[in-house]
Amino acid sequence: MGELAEVHTVAGFLFVDDEAPDHLKAAVAGARVTLPSSGPPYILVSHTLERVLPTRWPGRLFRAEVVPPATDEERAAMARAAGNLRPDAGYTRAIAVDVLEEISPSVLFGPHGDAVIRVLAAGMALDGRGARGLASARHHAADREYGRAWDRWLAGQPNGGPYLGRDHASTLSIPGAGPFSSPIGDGFSLVWRAVGKSAGLRGGEGAFGVDDEGDRVLLNPWWTAGAALLDAAMAFGAPRLLDDHTATVLTTAWSAVFEAGGSGLDGAAPPRPQP
Repeated sequence: MGELAEVHTVAGFLFVDDEAPDHLKAAVAGARVTLPSSGPPYILVSHTLERVLPTRWPGRLFRAEVVPPATDEERAAMARAAGNLRPDAGYTRAIAVDVLEEISPSVLFGPHGDAVIRVLAAGMALDGRGARGLASARHHAADREYGRAWDRWLAGQPNGGPYLGRDHASTLSIPGAGPFSSPIGDGFSLVWRAVGKSAGLRGGEGAFGVDDEGDRVLLNPWWTAGAALLDAAMAFGAPRLLDDHTATVLTTAWSAVFEAGGSGLDGAAPPRPQP
């Protein structure tokens, strides 16, 4: 038998997206989720909300506790899981977790996260007509006002100084500026990915091109439509950073497409996000 070690309970957050393995998709409050085998990919429990990094949307968010190993085999598996993991990684690799409760994933995007989720829904449902509408209605000063909102946020971040005054047009995140990478967490990155996915589904290969470095990029109208939804996500998700003029500029395209009688989507228009 192995030597017993002191057990510390690790609690945190578990994010499960639509492409997660089946054993994670089955997670419900009160259940225990266990890996089918003791090897990777492991269950990742983020210690704080800031460390939850959703790369895909939609998803569900849970509070969870890592199940301490009870046997030599489990202790060995947990030791392998922790291999090469930095002490400040901010998450634990687990082979089993107890799911405590399900909470709204809107908390990942700040106090106005529900509004960000509605912008995400618009991005996921975007079609060619909506993309053209957003692109044509985007305000000519949107890039400047979007950048001003970023600077207001950076001014309040512990490490934001070096990034102040730069060109923040279409910026998705600034890791390291503060506890979160943007005013709405990973919301901007998810909005941009949602538009890219919609472009692939409904715009075909004509929605994409290749830039000077050989990377696949969105073409207009999808690129400008994506920028317009970033504007809306900023306006509705971080209203504290906007004055009246900035708010008007950043919501011009959204208002034209989603509040002027036309949905711009395959289906009904999403409800207006309330700042």
